[in-house]
Amino acid sequence: MTRNLWSMRLPVAVSCFLVLFFLAFLTGQRGIPVEDGGEFLTVARLGGINHPPGLPLLSLSSGLSWIIFGSEGLRVLFALTAASALILITKMYSVSSLFFLTGLLLLPSVAGRLLIWDAYGFLFLIYAVAYFRKPPFNLEAGFLLGLALAIHPQGIFLVVLFGFKRSSILQFFCGLLLGLSVYLALPVYSASGAVVDWGSTGTVGNFMRQVTAGGYREVYGGRMWGISADVLMRHLGAIWRILWPVLLLPAIIGAIRLFGRNRKLLIRLEILVVLDLFFVVYINPMAAGTTQTAILSLFVILVLAAAGITAICNWRRTAGLIATGAVLSAGVFLWDSLPDQENEIKVYFAPAPCESVFFLRSNDRLYGGWVLKYVEDRRPDIVLLSTGNFSGWFERMATWYNPDVDLSTGVSDVGDFSMSREELADRLINATIQDNPNRPVFTDF
Repeated sequence: MTRNLWSMRLPVAVSCFLVLFFLAFLTGQRGIPVEDGGEFLTVARLGGINHPPGLPLLSLSSGLSWIIFGSEGLRVLFALTAASALILITKMYSVSSLFFLTGLLLLPSVAGRLLIWDAYGFLFLIYAVAYFRKPPFNLEAGFLLGLALAIHPQGIFLVVLFGFKRSSILQFFCGLLLGLSVYLALPVYSASGAVVDWGSTGTVGNFMRQVTAGGYREVYGGRMWGISADVLMRHLGAIWRILWPVLLLPAIIGAIRLFGRNRKLLIRLEILVVLDLFFVVYINPMAAGTTQTAILSLFVILVLAAAGITAICNWRRTAGLIATGAVLSAGVFLWDSLPDQENEIKVYFAPAPCESVFFLRSNDRLYGGWVLKYVEDRRPDIVLLSTGNFSGWFERMATWYNPDVDLSTGVSDVGDFSMSREELADRLINATIQDNPNRPVFTDF
């Protein structure tokens, strides 16, 4: 795009961005989110480290958003990332493109991945930047790759979008180190005594275990690196829900258009779909079919759909308005608010007597309780523990706010890690009951 042409389109692009931002903010997450959203909100409020591999870029950005915008910070942050990403993957800026992008943002399969408080909206943005910039292997490409890896392991596949002209391997690795340097925030957080110190990365061993997600392999290793028809079908079902009902035809037209005009890009996009499938089936089968997967497939589908809509608009303006209007209509009629478990969390914790201790198996309840206690200060008296996490930092987080609770009995006092997690959990719960006779103890199983 020439400078003059871009200067003519820039005001329209900015207008589209502002509309998308306010729409994303208005339709964004409210209340107490499900899945890992409560953890991200707690880290935004208290500062600290997210679950493995630490997600330092997201942790720092979330904390900054809270400092600037308070309790609305994450809604603002994810609205900015979603609006920016959608603008970057669209090469046409007009009324038709605004219809198209607005409809996209309202589709549940899109909003559930870009606006939900997790790593995937940020990862999508980095892929959109790489797609828009198309850098060769130079300083910029290395920096983008480092930032992508500071968000999610799937960032490694960003290299598929890089070019090869005017490459500089030395610059690329310098940029990579610069982007990866964000990971230094993890030991800094640990050394500063962060309350949420997931992984306690103050030592080299703990740091490497955190960034390589060693804990995940220990817990889910038996379910990884296998081929499961159920996982495959759930993943393909997620892709179909993205395509249907209105993105299938534009994506097909976009693929045909790229086949004729930019076959190399089409091949790269196909590679991303295959890599996404590989990652879900072999690395993260536990989340297959949910909004926590298929983010690269979503990226490819939206790029193809944008190319298809552009082709339709260039062919006939009326046809373009009809096609983009169909996407907008589908978004409006199918839109559904993001999951909010605030009522369920209130109902669950409200009857508990003061000074209660909870051992929770459900992450939804655990992180929902975090929001209730650490973010909203509505139940500062309760103690929240997990049956799946016996790390010392987890108990330090609890005793930081409730120093009178006795959690001195550890795994070595009741058994060892060769025992099943269920038996260890039972023994630790019984020890907690004995050590805290004046505190009611509850479990969710």
